[in-house]
Amino acid sequence: MINLFPKALNLLKFELQTFPETLVILGSGWNKVLEQAEIMKEVPYKDFLGVGSSVPGHEGKLVIAKIGEKKIGFMQGRLHTYEGYTSNEVTLPIQLFAELGLKKMIVTAAAGGLNEKYQVGDFVILNDMITSFCHSPLSGAQFQDLSQAFDPEMRKKAVDICSKLNIPFHEGVYCYTKGPHFETPADKRLFAKLGADVIGMSTVPETIMARFLGIEVLGLAFVTNLAFVKHDHKDVLAAADRGSKQMVELLSMLIS
Repeated sequence: MINLFPKALNLLKFELQTFPETLVILGSGWNKVLEQAEIMKEVPYKDFLGVGSSVPGHEGKLVIAKIGEKKIGFMQGRLHTYEGYTSNEVTLPIQLFAELGLKKMIVTAAAGGLNEKYQVGDFVILNDMITSFCHSPLSGAQFQDLSQAFDPEMRKKAVDICSKLNIPFHEGVYCYTKGPHFETPADKRLFAKLGADVIGMSTVPETIMARFLGIEVLGLAFVTNLAFVKHDHKDVLAAADRGSKQMVELLSMLIS
């Protein structure tokens, strides 16, 4: 897949001419914001990556749209390592978009709540992440400081918006696991003791790569299930759908 980089870059340059400064990666349930947007261009992942998404709820395309007067890039769905891709391959879109002028990224996800204070329907503004269970998308001497992975100003703006709109939220730590199986109760007890507040199968590779490329990142998670309650992917999508109105309000105000 990495060998596709020059061809993919040329195709995107031809299709888009210019790329927006801000990208939103739409996780499970977050894509309803596009119903409020003026769609300008859609490019399926298959056209420039040669692959699509195999996950329900992830359409697999790049959407360029206007929210108000602002042009934004949206990844409608993402690639995951549990689909058989490496962490570097998962982040290939971000590498391409950075070459085209990407400066800021909002990465969203559905997540399981590990913190006992969290409830289904809560939003989590990420202030840190546990990367130890993620094979890095970087290699060799590509050292990267992650002491402040998520941008403080973007986080503050998200806090202010959630407070203003009375959206239930926390600031917390995201932990990555590869999946696709959900974690066992013993896994969840371990991750909670390590300091994780929410857990999921994305977000971390993209954030590492974005920070390496000098892109500012805001991480948002939506709690779709609680740690010690039995659930499956359909439950995750259903919970995310119920919270979609607040997702749209939060993203729209962040973007504008």
